[in-house]
Amino acid sequence: MNPPANSPIDPHEPFVSRVLREQPPRRAPVALESRVWAELARRATLPWWQQSYAFWPAPIRIAFLVASAVVAAALVVGVSVFFQGPAYHFAARFAAQFTGVAHAADGMSAGFNTGLTLWRAVPPLWIYGSLAMLGAAYALLIGVVAAAYRTYNAPRL
Repeated sequence: MNPPANSPIDPHEPFVSRVLREQPPRRAPVALESRVWAELARRATLPWWQQSYAFWPAPIRIAFLVASAVVAAALVVGVSVFFQGPAYHFAARFAAQFTGVAHAADGMSAGFNTGLTLWRAVPPLWIYGSLAMLGAAYALLIGVVAAAYRTYNAPRL
């Protein structure tokens, strides 16, 4: 049974809270305080490019974001051209010089195709059922952890 909302769990809690609130704030050791202030002053004098991204000027942040998007798009286009265009044929000729690499690539391709065929052969109901079972197991895990946490932190009688 849970205690009423306005009653403390521990009868000593109001006393301990009052005593702790009445304590004066403690000062940090002088050596630590001086090191912290020196580090803060050093970081304040750093140029913008050596500071966190949040401290960069807004136009430079926007330019960086645009440049990153351009590089990512170029990478995606480059990879797709590599696997579809003349570079693919060059890579195939290059791989043919190394029979082990070519055989490994053929084996990986065959394995991938077999796996894809098996995946397509599985009825969708099995996939949905497996996902539902996985979700139920995850929910059960969360429930067990929550129950264990509440049991561990329950007030001692």
